[in-house]
Amino acid sequence: MEIDEREDEINLLDYWRVIIKRWRIIALIFFASVLTSAIVSLLMTPIYQAKATIMPIESSGGRLSSALRSLESLPFVGGMLPGAGGASASKLVAVLKSRTMAEDVIQALDLIKILFEEPQDEPPTLQDAVRSLSEMTKIADDKKGLISISVEYKDPGIAADIANQFTVALKKFLNENALSMAKRNRIFIEDQLKKVKEELGEAEEALKGFQINKKIVAMDAQTEASITALASLKAQLTAKQVQLGVIRQYATLSNPDVLRLKDELRELKKQLTKLESKGSNPEADAFPSLSEAPELGLQYIRLKRDAVTRQKVYELLTQQYEIAKIDEAKEDITFQVIDKAIPPEKRIKPKRKLNVMLAGVVALFAGIFLVFFLEYLGNIKKSEEEIEQGDKTIN
Repeated sequence: MEIDEREDEINLLDYWRVIIKRWRIIALIFFASVLTSAIVSLLMTPIYQAKATIMPIESSGGRLSSALRSLESLPFVGGMLPGAGGASASKLVAVLKSRTMAEDVIQALDLIKILFEEPQDEPPTLQDAVRSLSEMTKIADDKKGLISISVEYKDPGIAADIANQFTVALKKFLNENALSMAKRNRIFIEDQLKKVKEELGEAEEALKGFQINKKIVAMDAQTEASITALASLKAQLTAKQVQLGVIRQYATLSNPDVLRLKDELRELKKQLTKLESKGSNPEADAFPSLSEAPELGLQYIRLKRDAVTRQKVYELLTQQYEIAKIDEAKEDITFQVIDKAIPPEKRIKPKRKLNVMLAGVVALFAGIFLVFFLEYLGNIKKSEEEIEQGDKTIN
């Protein structure tokens, strides 16, 4: 054990002697590298970083959702439209990183002239500017609900302008490209309203024509009650079908809401079947069976039921359409600017002290490696000379 320790000490002393022997080489490499790094760092163009921070806003759905929940007399309305939740952070990050955003920012600030100040072999294009802007911009989601837009450029004022312009471009994009759920709701209701209005007009004309031709003016109260009940069920069934169609645009067949709506549709169809033809349900016995009505009466009942159903659906959609327009006017952005970018006072790079320290450490190790390599070459040469000298002595 003592012999091994001695050998280790001797080896370490040998290494130290090699370093002391050629310390000038190590010192020369060290100071040359440190000096070169310092000069290069001083000559490098200072780069500044400006950062803007935004926060996605989650909407509760506005007046439209509140109104739908409050319509207790029409239980089939609740949840008819998808919630107007704000855009998630991941979606906003994807939009901010898109080429469309970059082009909008470049054109708004005329960045082609700024980014390509020096003469170019060929006139720079918009795509060249997009690549340059992408290299100097970093969009990040901190996973806590905030998104940072960082821009690095040699001019601190321009860096701040670019970061702030991204927020302006994002707001413009969201508004113009109908990312607002309120706008989608309004468009959906508007289309349904036009369709139902046409169907209502046709149903009313058919009923009016039948009354004139057949000289039918009114019906008894019991039949009227039966028609009203049928119309309500039919309206509920139609609304549920529309609701399912809307949700299927956003959800899969295994979605709990989709499964729930299908169950409710089956139940409504059962109730409608029982009411249209007298069955064992005691509640259905309170109304005369439509199948037992005279032929003319049956035709009139069907026309009346269709008109009442269309009228109920039309009234419902009209209320929703007015509320949706108010929601759309209010819901024009889906994020809030937390920190506006300001021109930074201190550069982010080059980090001169760090560069000099790294250069010094690397040079130190490189110098030590070099002196050991030179020592190794010297030992080989010395060994060869000793061998040659030995051969001469033998001869």
